[in-house]
Amino acid sequence: MKYMITENKINQVALKWLNNNFGDLTKLVKDDRTFYVDKDQKPLFYYYQHSSNEFININYDRIWVFLKFMFGMEYPQTRDVIRYWLKETYNLRGLKPMYTQWSMEELLEEAYNLKKK
Repeated sequence: MKYMITENKINQVALKWLNNNFGDLTKLVKDDRTFYVDKDQKPLFYYYQHSSNEFININYDRIWVFLKFMFGMEYPQTRDVIRYWLKETYNLRGLKPMYTQWSMEELLEEAYNLKKK
């Protein structure tokens, strides 16, 4: 018997994966940006505070591409799952996820100089 995985089940598995891998990030603030970093101080996402920019920049290589290829998610589904995860796990509301392929070295250098708020 063939079983089809519904979009809802894929979303649930993706949310579980996000929480298992990135559910305990640390919030760090530097100037006008808020970063969420892992235990190795590597940033996973960030957003600008006090800005009309309502986007949250999600690391493409560590989060977005995994959801895309491992779960077969298209952009809208990936965005919606990440938005829900950010709201439920980090109480981040009103931000629109977008993927960013930033210079990890540059952000790591900044992250190591960040002060916990």
